[in-house]
Amino acid sequence: MKIFFLVIFFSISKLITTTPESLEKGIDLFNKKQFEAAQEVFEVYLNEHPNNAIALEYLGDIAFQNKKWSTAANYFKPLLAIEKNNPRYHFKYAGAIGMKAKHNKLSALFLIDDIKEHFVKAAALDVTYEAPRMALVQFLTELPSALGGSAKEATKYAKQLMVLNANEGQKALAYIEANR
Repeated sequence: MKIFFLVIFFSISKLITTTPESLEKGIDLFNKKQFEAAQEVFEVYLNEHPNNAIALEYLGDIAFQNKKWSTAANYFKPLLAIEKNNPRYHFKYAGAIGMKAKHNKLSALFLIDDIKEHFVKAAALDVTYEAPRMALVQFLTELPSALGGSAKEATKYAKQLMVLNANEGQKALAYIEANR
């Protein structure tokens, strides 16, 4: 009889943990910065729903928060197939591979084109999205010209920022000037 109740209990608890409410629970834990607990909830949900964009994005955000750049990129990349015209997904993927490149110079050589492509795509998909423009300013300013860096191109994105947010645009122009 005990075994019967245990089987019932575990079956019910599994149903409870893989419902859409568990996504809400994971989001709540994430917002409370309880990343380990949130990760567990999202991983369980993702096992049951392998292409769930919400779980993938939050797991990528958690990995990014923990400076696990490759893991973050591995969660963000499938989002591009799910919704190829989502600027946030392009931005997050570029950010993850950008940080990976920044911390691993060998892999950087192979990632430069992808980083730029996805930051540019994010900016093009949403003309009001400030974050990819600032990222492009930093990326193009820090990248040696032999590898595609360009103060002129960075300035183009800084000017776009000026239109969107004068304060951020001023910061971007100052960043370019300070790093010439």
